[in-house]
Amino acid sequence: MSFDCQTCGLCCAYSESWPVFIGDGDGKGIPDEFVDFENQRMLSFGDRCTALEGKLGCQVSCSIYEKRPLVCREFQAGSEDCIMVRSRSGFSPTST
Repeated sequence: MSFDCQTCGLCCAYSESWPVFIGDGDGKGIPDEFVDFENQRMLSFGDRCTALEGKLGCQVSCSIYEKRPLVCREFQAGSEDCIMVRSRSGFSPTST
């Protein structure tokens, strides 16, 4: 099975309330224009994280990849959550 995150990007365009910062220091170093300070999470436009660049299902990247929140670092391609996000978005669970 293939789970190409740089093609998919759906985990970054799933919910306006995700990703949230976890604990002290999470989100440190992320430029202010990407942060929803009031809710301690990444800022989004609709359901899409503002740091996500590109077209879902074609080619995507994270503009703050090296400083991305812990929840993003822990999200695993092919996990139950990954498959759920892909399925709910109408993409094949195993490839885009």
